[in-house]
Formats: sequence, C-alpha cells, structure tokens
Amino acid sequence: MDFPQDSSDMASSSSSSMGFPQNLTDVASSSSGSMGVPDYHTCAHSRVFRGRCLVCGTKLDRSHGLPFKYIDRNLWLSHKEIAQQRKVQSDKLLNERKLVLLLDLDHTLLHTSAMTRNQKTQEELNSFPDLYSLEPFSGMTKLRPYVHEFLKEASTMFELYIYTMGERHYAMRMAQFLDPENVYFNSRIIAYEDYREDEKTLDLVLKKESMILILDDTKKVWKKHTLNLIHVKKYSYFDSHERSTVSLSSLNTDEDERTGELATILKKLQLIHRLFFNPKSEDDLADRDVKYILVRLTKLQGCNIFFNHIFPPNFDPENSRLWMMAEELGAICSKELCASVTHVVTHLDTRTKESQKGKKFWVNPRWLRACYHALGREAEEEFPIPVPKPKVKDKKLRR
Repeated sequence: MDFPQDSSDMASSSSSSMGFPQNLTDVASSSSGSMGVPDYHTCAHSRVFRGRCLVCGTKLDRSHGLPFKYIDRNLWLSHKEIAQQRKVQSDKLLNERKLVLLLDLDHTLLHTSAMTRNQKTQEELNSFPDLYSLEPFSGMTKLRPYVHEFLKEASTMFELYIYTMGERHYAMRMAQFLDPENVYFNSRIIAYEDYREDEKTLDLVLKKESMILILDDTKKVWKKHTLNLIHVKKYSYFDSHERSTVSLSSLNTDEDERTGELATILKKLQLIHRLFFNPKSEDDLADRDVKYILVRLTKLQGCNIFFNHIFPPNFDPENSRLWMMAEELGAICSKELCASVTHVVTHLDTRTKESQKGKKFWVNPRWLRACYHALGREAEEEFPIPVPKPKVKDKKLRR
C-alpha cells in the first residue's frame, strides 16, 4: 500500500519527542550489558547498535535488552535502560494527570474486510460515513461509530497507543483513517513486526504497568495482562466467513453513536481516570494501580444506588465519600428514585407503595461501607433500616 509518510521516517522523527537522543550512536554507546557481567547470551562490551555488539559482533538476544523499532528503527535498549526510561516517562505522564491506553484495531476501533462481496461503489462510499476503500488493493474498512469523538476525549486523559497483530503498513494506513492529522498516536504504533508473537505484552511500552489500560475485543492475546484489560464487544460491520456472526451491514444498521460500545467505554475510562487521580485518595500517586481500580469496579456491577435523606440540602452528593465508594465498586449512582434504582441507602424508612416498585433493597449506609472494606457485595438483610413505631394520637390508648 502507498502511504504519504514512511513509517520508519515517522518513528525516527518522533524519538526525540519521547525523551530519546536523536543521535542513536549515543544510545548505542550507553547500551551496556545489564550489569556488565557476561554470559552465553551477551558479552562484556558496552557498545550496542541494532542489537549487535560493535566490538565483538555478538548478536544479543532478549536477555540483554529489547529493540524499540516503532520509536526508531535502530533503537535498542538494555533492561536497565528500559527500567530507567519507564520510570522517567511514567513520572512525567503522571505529573500531566495522564494514564496510558493501548488500543487494538480490528473489531475494536474498526472492521476491515478483504471479501469482494463487501466492496462498495464510489457512490456508496460517498453516502456512508467513515467507510474507506483500501485501493489499490481489494478491501474495505469501516470505522466504528463515535471513534473520532472517543479518541478526542480519551486523548485528554491518556497517552494513546495503537497495538495490533496486523503488519506495520496496515497499521499505518488505519492510523491515517483514525488520526489523519497525527495528533493522537505520533510514533506510538506497535505492530506485529515489533514483537512477532502470538500474544501481546507490555514489554514494549515504556510506562509502568500500574498506569496502563488495554482495550481489545480478544482476551486470549493478553494472557499475561488480563487485569489491565477492558474487554470490548466485537465490532462486525461486514459479512464474514463465520456463519454464526450476523453483520451489521446485512441488517442495514450500525451501532448508535451515543449509546454504542465506544460511548459506553468512554464513560468507564472517565470514571477510572477520576478515581485514579482522586485528590482524596490516601495513596501516593506513584503507588496507585489501575488494576486495583478495575477489580473493584466489578464488585457492585449492576447495582443502581439512590441516597435518600443522607446529604444536607444544597450539597452535591457526587462530592461525598459514600458516592465515591459506590462508584469505585462499579455501582451507578442516581440523583432520583427512579425505576432502575436497585438500592436505597438511607437512615429513614420512608417507603411507600410507589417507591417499592421493582423490589428495591432499602439498606443502612453501613452496608455500602461494609461492601467497600470487604471488597464484595454484602448481604443486604444484614443492614436493615429501623422501622419507626407508629404514633399513637388517642391519649386513652396510652393508658
């Protein structure tokens, strides 16, 4: 495929912006064998270039370091240098109140098909938004609805990467569709040539694992990092060879921009970002971990909580510790007692026939605190609300 910018040139021009020297000979000179102790994988010399010792010519393997070709085609870092860069770049990003988001391409942000029956005419291309022909090759790409808004909003909270099992020329072409002005990804595009494995890992990301989130429709490729993964519903716009998959195009429909998968995921990312950088958190910023947040978000998933007579008038409940506890555990908090509410947290039993619709749980605030500290959903019946005794109006009945 023809591209307006060569991928290696893009990588080379971006290395300095990521904190690396532009002269890779300087990096080669400093890339010493981990602790300077030779073994059968490495040598005692300190000058490394393109993964090979410049003194004795020994080709060094991954026990010595890793190539970072997506940053610069000649860049090789020792494990010691990787650790140093990871700390420096992580601290810098945290100071900017940003985390890291790795984005899969196919079936996550878009869908590409090489099947001829999915080809569209130029007239059809003009009438369909975010539908592209992969000329001069046969193939069509459809971007997932809301993807441009998603990337724009996510980029304010995260440093964005593309991480795909596709080859680099394909990844670069998709990046042009997703990020035509090259404002979101820069050189941060990790393709199959960068790792050549059947699994994806975080080894090539120069940030701490505790600040990295992953969006991917395929769980099995992230076996070593499942706790960092937010699983995305598979996007299948075109027809495929899988008979069990019904394509959206065959139904003459598509995901809704405002209620579709990416819009839903964006809300979750906004919540995670807010929880991570919560100024009321007792942990130091460097000690916080997105994996811990993701685990907690599953504990009250499916619960919709309404706080009744808990907060004083003119107080925003979203600023309360109870509200934050509920969100940290994955519950949705409502400001009105609507039909979707599953739990009413209150000190007062003000139940009416109308408010009881939907078999809601009425619990004491201690229930939410117990769930938070136990990291799980506690039995609601263990936290009842005292039922007020009926008032006796007739004095004769008091005798």
